[in-house]
Amino acid sequence: MPAKPEIILNVDDNEPGRYATTRILNRAGFQVLEAGTGKEALRLARSASPQLVVLDVNLPDMSGIDVCRQLKSDPDTAGIMVLQVSATNIAVLDRVNSLSAGADSFLVEPMEPEELEAVARALLRLHRVEAELRRSLAERELLLREVNHRVKNSLQLVLSMLSLQGGEFREAGAKELFAKAIARVTAIASIHERLYQDTDPLTIDMQTYLSGLCAELARAGIGDERHADLRPAIEPMRLPTEHGVSLALIVNELVMNALKHGRPNDRSAIIKVSLRRIEPGQARLTIADNGPGLVAGDPASAAKPSTGLGTRLISMLVRQLSGQLSVEHTDGYAAHITFPLPQQPAATWDSKS
Repeated sequence: MPAKPEIILNVDDNEPGRYATTRILNRAGFQVLEAGTGKEALRLARSASPQLVVLDVNLPDMSGIDVCRQLKSDPDTAGIMVLQVSATNIAVLDRVNSLSAGADSFLVEPMEPEELEAVARALLRLHRVEAELRRSLAERELLLREVNHRVKNSLQLVLSMLSLQGGEFREAGAKELFAKAIARVTAIASIHERLYQDTDPLTIDMQTYLSGLCAELARAGIGDERHADLRPAIEPMRLPTEHGVSLALIVNELVMNALKHGRPNDRSAIIKVSLRRIEPGQARLTIADNGPGLVAGDPASAAKPSTGLGTRLISMLVRQLSGQLSVEHTDGYAAHITFPLPQQPAATWDSKS
């Protein structure tokens, strides 16, 4: 079955010139549509989906440059290649204005048939490559979403199994260990839940995610009925998923530890979680409570921060961030994790609206 000819939209208000261009392109094997105004060109571009528009600068109702700008700013037509042509607006500034508006090439009229055909074929090759890249990107994003969905379901199964197993224990220490294990898996599962819902599976909105994680931890309470006030103060930013996972697990460990060990005896517990930029290229995560901190000579306070797996996990996660951990013991307990932001344009990690 022969391949369907590619569609070119020829836009020119000069009928003899439009006829000449259409004839050249028809002879080259292309299907050609015609328009004499900018408004008609925009209508046909949206309804017929041509791969290329040969667009004159001077049109009776609007500038061809404005037509080009509208085509390139509309997601439905942005992928159409635009060849801007003109017999009068041919100064350097005119060509620069056309290319700045989104035109993919510029030719001065009158054009040799061979030149017009060669440029049209080159732009159509580029259109095919870009279309294939867009398809590949869409397939990759679909695959990532499917992987995240499957991982999320697997983690939910693990959580169910842990919960069932934990219900069989009567000894307080074993129940606490299972509660911590469940909280750790819950933190990871929650990230995959948000990745599955987010439009960008490669980054994560830290403000939304960490605020939600704090709310979940406050409800969990780590087996303590006393009130705990978790106060997240998360600066809007998006970070790569691997950074988001590490930060979320650090928050999970330190907040659980504060809920367990950082409650004052004479007032409600306040736990503050903040994430903010501190200077260009660096950010800081802080988890602080108003508890007793470390008291000299008090063996019970030596358990803070948590020893064993939690401490090793935090150290490993801080190393993964290429960060540094510092601790304060005045007016409670505070842990600061300072880490470099990824080497990307600053706007990349801003929170998306």
